[in-house]
Amino acid sequence: MPDSNVTLQTLFNRRPDDAIKYLQDKKPQASIDYAEIKGRAHDHAFVVAKMTDMDMLKQVQQSLVEAMENNMSFADWQASIKPTLQEKGWWGKKDIELPDGSIAPAQLGSDYRLKRIYETNINQAYHKAREHHGDYDIYPYAMWVSRGDNRVRPSHQSLDGQIFKRSDPYYQAIKPRKAWGCRCDEILLTAEQAAQYGALDGYTVHEDISAYVTFDTVIVQGTNGAYSAPVNILRLPDMPVYRTDAGWIHAGDRLPVQAMFDKAAQVPAMLGANSMQAVLARASVLGRVNDDVKAWVDSADTKRPKGEFRHVGVVRPEFINKLAVDKGLELENGIITLHDRVTLQHLDRAHKQHDPDWVANIVQHLNAPHSLYWDNNKQSPVLVFDVALDKYKLIVHLNERIKGRDVIDAKQNFVGNVIRTITVDTANNINNGNNYTKLLDTVLND
Repeated sequence: MPDSNVTLQTLFNRRPDDAIKYLQDKKPQASIDYAEIKGRAHDHAFVVAKMTDMDMLKQVQQSLVEAMENNMSFADWQASIKPTLQEKGWWGKKDIELPDGSIAPAQLGSDYRLKRIYETNINQAYHKAREHHGDYDIYPYAMWVSRGDNRVRPSHQSLDGQIFKRSDPYYQAIKPRKAWGCRCDEILLTAEQAAQYGALDGYTVHEDISAYVTFDTVIVQGTNGAYSAPVNILRLPDMPVYRTDAGWIHAGDRLPVQAMFDKAAQVPAMLGANSMQAVLARASVLGRVNDDVKAWVDSADTKRPKGEFRHVGVVRPEFINKLAVDKGLELENGIITLHDRVTLQHLDRAHKQHDPDWVANIVQHLNAPHSLYWDNNKQSPVLVFDVALDKYKLIVHLNERIKGRDVIDAKQNFVGNVIRTITVDTANNINNGNNYTKLLDTVLND
């Protein structure tokens, strides 16, 4: 058996501090139906379906935090919270008032629901605490591991021992814990370890599963109406079909590249840029991300921006190194962001000469060859792209404080690299005279 310095014991014996913080940092949000809160928004919202009393929500949340702090079993937590819920009337089947004023029957508290609340919140908090991000260059692979008991669903058990490329967004879309009650996990592997396992019976290394992953939308019927929910489907040859569960907390991102951008923005610039450049190098991924960003740009109201942003690419690793060596400019991270107010409204108000369609397809352009120049007057970098007889000049404000709402409408406040303006300039103006100095062209890999 190949050695691995990441074991199940390592995974499950981790201190719960990060898990407690994850649960504690959530903001209580009243909701009739769990599916009202979409996908990764559950990372920020504490929700109990049909619990609309904010004081009660806060009390339940705090009780779960205390259960984690004191290592309480479900039975102990149930004994502590059940009398409170019964006293407040949140128990059994009752008629409740819906937002439109109508009345509908609903199941409030029950022993079954308490177990679901406890397991969902505790298990997800622990999973988020030990979820692995970054270090793609050290541990590029992940092995799916199941618990191997009679509670494991056949489609989950069949994935036990399957090894996936961690930087593959299609793996991120189907990875463990994207189903109700899923107890599967992943073990990180080096390239050498993956090769060793792959040579053994029962283990398979998958470099690219894009051909086997599809996406669907199903309707989830709730007390307050019907909700569309994405389902990600994996059909590996000669294996049972695996599906994420509709409405599950972290199955909201069909192709979670924006979430991967978020994580890449939290690591050193070179590491984040390299990891995301590898992700976007795949045509199927690049096309999907470009289409998603284009749809957002086309729908943005530049007259009344909402303060939204999307990550659209990276400062290329060779540019990051050149800026550090030649200009002493160290980037906080390597991710480039497009903002509806900072970028799109500015373009509209300043009447910059540009093709809106070129801007909308910025993800593809940033992934294509371009050049790094230095603006000698403003002492700042400029990205330059060839367009017909002219050139596009893209100004990115580096290490800038960015505030706004992300793809799941969650507020973020971080330091990054935001596109300020995009304008057409003549090749003669850029290449001749003293205004600009060319630092580097894109380094193409063989």
